[in-house]
Amino acid sequence: MILFGVRSPLACEYEETCHRLGLIITAAVSLNGIPRLVDRSVVVELDVLLSEHTSDVFLACAFAPTRRAALVKQAADLGLTLAPALVDPTVITARTVRVGAGTFINAGCVIGALSIIGEGVLVNRATSLGHHTVLGDFVSIGPGATLAGNVHVGAGAMIGAGSVILPDVRIGEGALVAAGSVVRRNVPDGAYVAGQPAIEKLFDPTRSSLHVEGGE
Repeated sequence: MILFGVRSPLACEYEETCHRLGLIITAAVSLNGIPRLVDRSVVVELDVLLSEHTSDVFLACAFAPTRRAALVKQAADLGLTLAPALVDPTVITARTVRVGAGTFINAGCVIGALSIIGEGVLVNRATSLGHHTVLGDFVSIGPGATLAGNVHVGAGAMIGAGSVILPDVRIGEGALVAAGSVVRRNVPDGAYVAGQPAIEKLFDPTRSSLHVEGGE
């Protein structure tokens, strides 16, 4: 297993899940930053990776959907193969759940029956996904979020830490739900909502990393 883009603080969570599953991290690459792994002995330069580890599958480490998608594209363009989903052994998953390649489901999550999770998705720790949840490709769900039954989240959307999405709600593609929000109504594509109940707000990109993903 290759971890691609380990300057992300979340890289250590991927590392811990691999350890619990008995998966060997053969190499890790940090692009333009300090690696955030416990075991830095596996960190290699990109040219070493491409000369010695091209047969290994990879996962991209990043919280933001756009960043994770960019890492996946970069690695794929270099000839690397996206890994199957990485699901922590502490996750409780219904037998009817379908999970796409390149997805990471962190520790302590619960996923309800007949849910569909796309490719390159991040479901962070202690999240609860109700029955018939649908997460599009490259969705990011922050720690401790609760999505009730039959919630659909469009591709590239972000749900902040501790948010609650009520049943039958649709979150649009590329939408942002701020941490701690309670979403009772559908959210349009590209909208930014916050509050209890959540209402649409003017998006301030200077505050996005703190208020959307809870500081991760």
